Amino acid sequence: MNWVRNWRTKQISVALIMGLFIIGSIPAESMAYMAGSGNLAGASTRAADMDKIQRVLESKLVAQKLQQAGLSMPEVKSRMEKLSDQELHSFAKQVDTLYPGGDLGVIIAIRVIAILVVVFLKIQNKKIIIQ
Repeated sequence: MNWVRNWRTKQISVALIMGLFIIGSIPAESMAYMAGSGNLAGASTRAADMDKIQRVLESKLVAQKLQQAGLSMPEVKSRMEKLSDQELHSFAKQVDTLYPGGDLGVIIAIRVIAILVVVFLKIQNKKIIIQ
C-alpha cells in the first residue's frame, strides 16, 4: 500500500511540474494575442492614453506625491494637454510597467506553490513544525 501511495504521489508531482513548466514557458507578451483589443494596428488613441494616465493620477499615492512636489491636479492636466500624441503614448506605455503593490502574477505564483507544498505534505502524511 505504501508503494502505491509513493507511486501516485510521484505521478501527481511530475504532472504538476510539467504543467507548470508548460505554462511558465509561454511568454507573457504572447498572451495578449489571445484576447483581441479591437485596435489591430497596435496604435493607441490619444483618448485611451489620457484615460489610462488619468486613472493612475487619481490614485491617492500619486496625488500625494504630486502635491509634495508642488503640483496641483489642474497644473498636471494642463501639462498633459500640451504633450504630443507620441509623448503621451510613450508615457502611457511607461504607466503600464508600474506595479505599486508588486507584480500580481508573482504573488499568485508564490501562493500556488505554497498551496501545492502543503497539499504534497498532507498526501505524504508529513507535518510542518515551526519552533
